[in-house]
Amino acid sequence: MNATNDALVGVLEFYDKLADSYDLIGASWDHMVRTQGKVLDKLLREILRLDYIKVLDCSCGIGTQAIGLALQGYEVRATDLSSKAVAQAELEAARLGAVVSFGVADFRHLEKVPGRYHAVISCDNSLPHLLTESDLILAFESIRSKAQPNGIVLFSIRDYDTILETKPTGMLPRTFEDKIGKRIYFQTWDWSDRSPVYKVNLFILREIDSGWDTKSFVTTYRAWRRDELSMLMIGAGFDQPKWLFPQESGYYQPIAIARVGSTG
Repeated sequence: MNATNDALVGVLEFYDKLADSYDLIGASWDHMVRTQGKVLDKLLREILRLDYIKVLDCSCGIGTQAIGLALQGYEVRATDLSSKAVAQAELEAARLGAVVSFGVADFRHLEKVPGRYHAVISCDNSLPHLLTESDLILAFESIRSKAQPNGIVLFSIRDYDTILETKPTGMLPRTFEDKIGKRIYFQTWDWSDRSPVYKVNLFILREIDSGWDTKSFVTTYRAWRRDELSMLMIGAGFDQPKWLFPQESGYYQPIAIARVGSTG
């Protein structure tokens, strides 16, 4: 097994372990689902100009965007590398009354995912789990194969152009409270000395009667600059990507949107 596949084994372990706690990283995951669904709905409809839209979410996690779009009336197919995340997404979709077709797939290898789609999306900084250009190209080509001619792709990613200026050491703690009690969420980032790669330690603390229950999760990302991603997307057969920032799109991360050529 090569180094890249070793890294993806780590990604799989990260999301398998995080699946039943992912909804704890914000104030309200249900609100996040509905809000992101509305924002993405507006973006997709403005670009595609269609009443009926088929979407493939190829890194769905526990369903944040897939469920949100299904609640907006989209036909949604959602896949993820982690079978445990997909199983949790199925439970959440049923709880929220969303109709989504789920499956397990690596977004570098989507050939077994049936059909082609008006839009293929990958949100929440999923692409930077791929640490090499060769794997990122493989993912882009695989994703492109699932888009209909003249369809679009939409990716959201951290603002690494800004992040690389200072290489911050993490995300400050955020405290939330619900009917169960208080919880604290934060991350630490450890940067590699010789490459734009960093290890993330993600912590979720929940208040319990005897003190605090602490869970930690570890993964690795590469801080891809926008021009690097744009160049690789064009090389994989997409039109020049358009980048939208939160103040323009209403989405919490920068978004890259590109169209697939008419020959698909």
